[in-house]
Amino acid sequence: MKPYQELTRLGRLRRLRQLAGVALDAYGLGGARLTLLRDAGNTLFRVWAADPTPAAATHDLYKEGQYLLRIHEPGYQATDAIELELAWLAAMCREAQLPVQEPIPALDGRLLMQVSIPGVPNALRRNCSLLRWVKGRYLKKDIRPHHYRAQGRLMARMHNFAVQWQPPACPTKRRYDWDGLFQDDAGSGVPHREAWPLLPPSCAEPFQVVARQVRQVMDKLGQGPDVYGLIHADLGLDANVLFWEGEPRAIDFDDSGFGYWVYDLAVALEHCREDAAFPQFRAALLDGYAEMRSLPEEQLKHVELFMAALDVYWSLWATGGVHLYPHMREGLAGRMERAARLVARYIASG
Repeated sequence: MKPYQELTRLGRLRRLRQLAGVALDAYGLGGARLTLLRDAGNTLFRVWAADPTPAAATHDLYKEGQYLLRIHEPGYQATDAIELELAWLAAMCREAQLPVQEPIPALDGRLLMQVSIPGVPNALRRNCSLLRWVKGRYLKKDIRPHHYRAQGRLMARMHNFAVQWQPPACPTKRRYDWDGLFQDDAGSGVPHREAWPLLPPSCAEPFQVVARQVRQVMDKLGQGPDVYGLIHADLGLDANVLFWEGEPRAIDFDDSGFGYWVYDLAVALEHCREDAAFPQFRAALLDGYAEMRSLPEEQLKHVELFMAALDVYWSLWATGGVHLYPHMREGLAGRMERAARLVARYIASG
């Protein structure tokens, strides 16, 4: 058998498709039809059961007999971090009827399977999980304040649940505290502390200003449950929010972790910051949130700072990625320029 590293991209995908078939057998879905959705980070397959059974759906939430199979990227999330994500999703579905992806247990009851086949390396076994397919679509145009208001309500419900839910111990779960944002994260393969010296000189000083301000604010806020807990950390209308009959659903919790509630809100506003309607979108998101959950002004006044922190966090990730993979440079250049421009604008406004 030809070594995995010597295969073409198509050859590797064929191997991963074989691994997906073995995983589906473990979930009792042998013979299911599957289609590749993405092979960047996690490898994702859409699955149609050969003999679908009615989904235990809430408010017409799921596509009957359809699933998302994830073959998790080796090294990106530790096994216990994925298990925490799946336990959290299951609890949100079961205990709070929140509109999120429901994880499906394998025949032996486990939510996370380790699957191996000959010819696929990485510790011989790959983590696999199966989620129900959520009905909905991305909003590509005609986004209005009421969409942000609905998103704010959903985020507040998720935060309310996270406050009262006791997660299992998980030392490896991503943390969006000061170290997690500016020092330790290695999603690109380069820890952020090592990416700082690689930043363009024009970015280094303003990014340091933001990092210093964030440290001061986080030190003042602390990490009590009134300010900090399990968050999605990537819930934007441009990315991981679907709408169905006017109601939002949250998907893709792969980057979830422990962080500040206000950081989660900042992420939700990141993509529309240069839209002329940004003030209306911001107000709608926070108004919707306030309908379901109170967040003191002492936290809300830092939304713009945490948006700038996200720019710095993303830029450190991109800088590390470009350092390791120079072919990424052209694709990331525009986003890096935007991040630097927005950080400069934030500093000038203060």
